[in-house]
Amino acid sequence: MRHTGVMTLLVDTTAVTARTDGVVRVTGADRLSYLHTLLSQDLQHAKPGTVADFLYLDAKGNALAAGQAVVRSEEIWLVTPREVAADLAAALDKFRFLLQVEAIDATDELVVASVRGPGQIDAPGARSQPMTAAPHGAGVVVRGRAGGVDAIGPGDWVSDWVSRLELPEAGAEDYEAWRISAGEPAWGNEIRPGRRAQELGLLPTHVHLRKGCYPGQESIAKIYNLGRPRRSLAVIELSEAVEPGATVEAEGKTGEITSVAPLGDGFVALALLPVDRDGNVLGRGSVVAGGVTGRVRRRVGEGLPQPGA
Repeated sequence: MRHTGVMTLLVDTTAVTARTDGVVRVTGADRLSYLHTLLSQDLQHAKPGTVADFLYLDAKGNALAAGQAVVRSEEIWLVTPREVAADLAAALDKFRFLLQVEAIDATDELVVASVRGPGQIDAPGARSQPMTAAPHGAGVVVRGRAGGVDAIGPGDWVSDWVSRLELPEAGAEDYEAWRISAGEPAWGNEIRPGRRAQELGLLPTHVHLRKGCYPGQESIAKIYNLGRPRRSLAVIELSEAVEPGATVEAEGKTGEITSVAPLGDGFVALALLPVDRDGNVLGRGSVVAGGVTGRVRRRVGEGLPQPGA
């Protein structure tokens, strides 16, 4: 499928967009060791400037929260979906016992803006290395895994940072098209109860396999060591629109569309596709979703190294 007729902000053209994420602030001398015991990432000895995607799971491996941990010199900011920020802060504060750590929902205080586009983004304060954060004024500038940049901080500071970029402003629909095209699972769409990190392609980005015990670790280890998920999340291109939840047919087996957005002169979608015994996604040539023919672009997480493996 060729996208030649329409240019999409954030995908084809560099632009900036306001995000609706929540932010949980974690402070105290024991903050790193404490989060290390509860989240899926290795944060025990994380240095300031470290950025790590994380999952907060229940004992069965269901995600209770997901997001990105930004390690600062005196605190850690957990950027997570707005709708779970308060619950995450309350859960973290509940289990701290006698440790010197405090977690508060700082969503009303800290905001997020994202710059995306083709290739590496040049933005004030951003480091060149992926998954790093640099202090910049009252906030931080995060370099993403694929070259994008996020600014996190007080609203006035973020607004000033954005204004100096002199970039077009993209909306929620543009960001959704970028997210799906980039293969980033979203809370409530892809990340939801009953779906495991393995099938969503989140192990390489959100989980460190050699760290100590944390809620949900047994579920992660069991599926990783003893078998493979029956489905795997993939980015697919479609010639026409289909609805999330539509059935996808691939080589005689079925999967499910989870997200869809217009892109160029067609549509891009995330879909849970069936896999063979070796873990390969079926339908590499073509798939049919809701009667619409599509092409598999790539499997989410494909080619990324697995931390701790």
